[in-house]
Amino acid sequence: MKVLPNECYHIIFNDLQYNYKDLFSCALVNRQWCRIIIPILWGESEHYFQDKILIKILLLTLNSEERALLTSFKITLQSHPKPLFEYTSYIKSVNNYLYDGIRNWLHDEKYKITCELENAVKSSLIAMLLRTSKNLKYIYLDEIICNPIISEKLYENTTITSMRFLCNLNSNLKSKAITEIAKILYKNSTLISLDLSERSWSYNNNIGSEEGKALAGALRKNTTLNSLNISRNKLGPEGGKALADALCKNTALTSLNLRLNDLGSNVGKALAGAIGKNNSLTSLDISFNYLGSEIGKTLAVALCKNSALTSLYLRDNDLGPEEGKALANALCKNTTLLSLDISINNLGAEGGKALADALCKNTTLTSLDISENNIRSKGGKAFANAICKNTMLASLNISRNNLGSEEVKELADALCRNTTLTSLNISHNNFGSEERKALVNAFCKNNALKHLDLHSNLILI
Repeated sequence: MKVLPNECYHIIFNDLQYNYKDLFSCALVNRQWCRIIIPILWGESEHYFQDKILIKILLLTLNSEERALLTSFKITLQSHPKPLFEYTSYIKSVNNYLYDGIRNWLHDEKYKITCELENAVKSSLIAMLLRTSKNLKYIYLDEIICNPIISEKLYENTTITSMRFLCNLNSNLKSKAITEIAKILYKNSTLISLDLSERSWSYNNNIGSEEGKALAGALRKNTTLNSLNISRNKLGPEGGKALADALCKNTALTSLNLRLNDLGSNVGKALAGAIGKNNSLTSLDISFNYLGSEIGKTLAVALCKNSALTSLYLRDNDLGPEEGKALANALCKNTTLLSLDISINNLGAEGGKALADALCKNTTLTSLDISENNIRSKGGKAFANAICKNTMLASLNISRNNLGSEEVKELADALCRNTTLTSLNISHNNFGSEERKALVNAFCKNNALKHLDLHSNLILI
């Protein structure tokens, strides 16, 4: 029988990497297949970290230093022959399932589960994975980052490119943990993505002004981090201002998410100033921050100078008609911005019309969300005119804007002529069945439009 080259087997088995049962069966065929398949199976093992059997296998790999972390808790690990493969060297990602698996194993072994015991087992396994995993790219950490063994290994690590940190709401180690993360940013040269956002009610980093200042200090020196998500924290004016100042010096960061941080108007001005100076940031989210009217004008000036930013999110920042006009003027001059979210503000008819008029001149913007701005009839008609003339916009959201029958009919007529729009959201407005028919008819005639959202209007059909 003709034998295939190993390269062919690699291609075939990699195509089965998410079909674990079949892949495992193939691993039992012969030694050659097994050597190819085991790295593939363990490369995606994070999906099975909740399994207590896998935790037992991982514990076999602990060295004396890592086992010593468990000694005071009287955890005795059984002696087993050394595994045939260095399984942990193939692991690419460590997610929060590992922590679930540790709890499952402790429960199964009848240990009294305490926070201290959990953290000891977490620390020992994470230390081992940092020592042995040659392919580790992503890691999820909590307050165990304060353990010197963990932090020292992270300083020296050369494989991890992405890190997620989430600290228990009641932890008193928050400040120390953020200080350690700042040190990692100073010393580590491979980390390109850091996620410090809060996404659940039970866990919250609560990163405040002092922690924000520590991170800002690290960003001034760091030259590798591309993406920082620090949304849903409590940076406040001082922490936000420190990060804005850091942006003036940082030349590596391309994506920054600061939404929901109570930044306030003064930080808005500082961020706008930073955008005018920074030439690397391509995506900035400062939504839900009570930035107020002043940022709109300052930001508009910055956008006229900036040649890097492609995505800007200003959702729910109390921007009014004058700020809408200022941003519209910037759109007439800016040639790099591709996506703008200015939803849930107070632009009104005048601000809405100004932005629509800007679309007649702008040749780069592909996505605009101006929903919930009360642009009413005047703004709606202006957007109908813009849709006829603009040849770049692919996605437009004008939902929740008190649009009535007349302007919606004009929008329907405009859609019959537009050749670039692929998505239009006109939901939650004030039009009836005739306007709906006109829009559906336009949708049928328009060959580019793929998504049309009309739900929650005064439709009588």
